[in-house]
Amino acid sequence: MYTGGIFGLLASAGPVAKVVVFILAVFSIVSWTIILLKAKQFGKTEKEGEGCIQALKNTDSFKKLISTYRENPDNVFYRLILTAYKEVASRQKENPELQPETLGPVVENSLRIVISEETEKLERRLSFLATTANTAPFIGLFGTVWGIMDSFREIGIKGTTSLAVVAPGISEALIATALGLATAIPAVLAYNYFLGRLKRVTSKFDNASMYILNILEK
Repeated sequence: MYTGGIFGLLASAGPVAKVVVFILAVFSIVSWTIILLKAKQFGKTEKEGEGCIQALKNTDSFKKLISTYRENPDNVFYRLILTAYKEVASRQKENPELQPETLGPVVENSLRIVISEETEKLERRLSFLATTANTAPFIGLFGTVWGIMDSFREIGIKGTTSLAVVAPGISEALIATALGLATAIPAVLAYNYFLGRLKRVTSKFDNASMYILNILEK
């Protein structure tokens, strides 16, 4: 029995409508969790990138950089510096007469691998936001169509088109549409926003790599 209000309407809705609402609620909760976690992750990475690039500008020695970033082992840009340092050290251990400036291509390849791995970590779970943005409106549309079908079924059973008969089904249908849009819109906005931030972080990775290679050449 319909008791009024959104919660009352949902309580009186059919099993299909309840499943649709439940699915959309799960999508929404997971999406917002990802959005909050990614906002924190990207903010931390961008801040670390700015600090790393500034440190690279102000030094000409790997050892100084290693000592600076040893206190922050979780810093993703620290991996770039450490990778380059280890690559040079291992090559020179094999051949003590080898000059660091000749190892540019080898170090660059190692840096590219690290950048690819860190970029993959930043991209992780963003695909769920894209899936939510593309899927939620259609799930809501399914609930809408089903609600309208229920309305027509009630009209056929009761033989009347009065508002009291039609309104609950139509309201149920419109709520499904609204929930689908409310789930999809934040997901698509967040997805595009994080893609923009990903490009900025990738640019910082590339800039840090160039500074590291410049230090190597010196």
